[in-house]
Amino acid sequence: MLNNLRKYKICKKVPELRFLLHGPVGAGKSSTINTINSIFENRPYYLSLTAAASGKSFTLKYHKFPIGSGRSGRVPFAFYDVMGLEEGKNEGMHTDDIISALKGHIPEDYEFQPHAMIKEDKRYIRDPTLRDMIHCLVSVVPAATVKLMSDSVINKMKTVRAAASALGMPQMVFMTKVDEACPMIKDDLSKVYQSKKVKEKVQECSNRLGVPMNCIFPLKNYHEETVLNESVNLLMLEALKQIVTAANDYVEKCSGKKSSKGSRAWHCFV
Repeated sequence: MLNNLRKYKICKKVPELRFLLHGPVGAGKSSTINTINSIFENRPYYLSLTAAASGKSFTLKYHKFPIGSGRSGRVPFAFYDVMGLEEGKNEGMHTDDIISALKGHIPEDYEFQPHAMIKEDKRYIRDPTLRDMIHCLVSVVPAATVKLMSDSVINKMKTVRAAASALGMPQMVFMTKVDEACPMIKDDLSKVYQSKKVKEKVQECSNRLGVPMNCIFPLKNYHEETVLNESVNLLMLEALKQIVTAANDYVEKCSGKKSSKGSRAWHCFV
C-alpha cells in the first residue's frame, strides 16, 4: 500500500491533493498528520505539535503539512489542520472559517480568531481555483468518547459537512484512539474489524454524524511510541488510500474528467 501511494498519479489539474482535518479538541488531528508522516519517513515524526489535555485547541494557524517531505521524497498529498471545535457558539474554531477553507478562500498561515470570522481583506483569496480548494473533508473523532461528544460540537460538524455536501466534496471520518475503546485490540490492532465494541463505536459515530459506516475508519495514531508498528501503519494506510482515491475522483469530476481509477474496495466488519 505504501509503494502504491508513493506511485499514485493524481489528476494533472492540481499539483497535490488537499485534505482538511476537523473535529473536537483532543480528537487527534495533529497526531494523525504525525502518524502519516511517520509511516512515509519510516521513523517517529512529530512536526505537527499536539495539544495537551487542556480542553483548548493547540492549533491556531491554518498550516499546510506536506507528506513525505523529508529523506523519503515528497508525495502529492497535503493536510491542513485547523483549530479544534469546542462547546459554545463563540468557542473554538468558527464553522464559517472551516467552510471558507473548504472553498479555498483562506491563505496558508492565516491565524484563526475564535470570536471573529476571516475578513475579506488583502489576504483573503477572493477567486479561488481548484488548486486552492480542499479536495476531501476528513472529520476526526475519538472512538472512546464519540457517544459523549456534546450536541454543540456535533451540530458544528454537521454544519461543515452540509457545506462540503453542497460542494459535492467527499467526506470521510477517521475514528481515532480505538485502542482506548476496546481492551481486546489494545495489544493486537489486527483484530479491529473483529471487535464488536469497535463496530458499536462506528455505528454510534455514523448515527451521530450521519456518515455511512463504510466511510468511517477506525485508527490508532502514534503518540508516545518510539518505534513504528505494522498494525498501526496498515490501518492508517488503508484509510489514506481511500481518501486519496476519493479526493482524486473529486478533482477529476471538478475538472470535467471521469475517473478511471476504478471503484473503492471498502473495509468491513465481520
